[in-house]
Amino acid sequence: MSPPLWGEGSPFPQRGARSDGGETQVDGRLLERLLEEQPEDVPERPEKNPVLYVKTRTIRSGSLTEVECFPVYQGTYRRELERTNPTSEAVQAVNDRNARKRFERLAECNFRTGTDYAVTLTYEEAPEDQGRCDRDLRNYLARVNRARKKIGLEKARCMGVLETGKKGRLHHHLLIEGGLDRDTMERLWGNGYANCDRLQAGKGGLTAMAKYMTKGFTNKRERGRHRYFFTRNLKKPVVTESRTRISRRQAERIREDADVEGTLIFRKKYPGLTLESLEIRQTDWLPGCYIYTRLRR
Repeated sequence: MSPPLWGEGSPFPQRGARSDGGETQVDGRLLERLLEEQPEDVPERPEKNPVLYVKTRTIRSGSLTEVECFPVYQGTYRRELERTNPTSEAVQAVNDRNARKRFERLAECNFRTGTDYAVTLTYEEAPEDQGRCDRDLRNYLARVNRARKKIGLEKARCMGVLETGKKGRLHHHLLIEGGLDRDTMERLWGNGYANCDRLQAGKGGLTAMAKYMTKGFTNKRERGRHRYFFTRNLKKPVVTESRTRISRRQAERIREDADVEGTLIFRKKYPGLTLESLEIRQTDWLPGCYIYTRLRR
């Protein structure tokens, strides 16, 4: 039986984007959309600060920890913001950015440099449609898993994208668990050229590889097709939320001086982690700001 797969908008079973639900889903995405583009019908900024508190969302994916901080607004002002009409471009930009983040998080949770593989699978003869590509990929993973079973290994963790090249040719980019030798991984494809390389720690490691594999997410030719797929046996990021980890005052200090205050605050809140980057997004017309931090173990 072919291994079960699913992914964002993919034709595979159990498909669909992960929903985090609740208040964070609403407030976080609302703020990102508003920061992407100022709506024409933006409500007037109230004289009294409408920020009730700062929600802190921590996403742990392997050695990577991401922290998102954003204001939660009082009811009336929040409802006015929710009634604004975003452009399709603003919505698409936010969706593309979050899809890339979800892809990278899954990669960080499940694959390691030096042991796991980056695989490219191409076609000698161009497939007639995406359905053929999906079937070929299922069959390839079934052959890989049969070979793994013979040497006592469990089914491989795998995720990847179907990409359209510059000349319009479809091909697969995969991250897949190691265990079989590289020659076997390439030989089992059988539909054209295959290249299997070990994931390298240098030049950005998994982060760089994830960015390369998701470069087509903003390509209009890729729209209407699933962004990526992943096998059912992948580990998921661990997500926690807090109303008190970062206070309104601390968020304001970070906004005013990210280099000094931001570094000090996040080092104290997340001991043992190294700060990789700190991004602040804000506008003059919207109270508060969005803080996005990446830390590494």
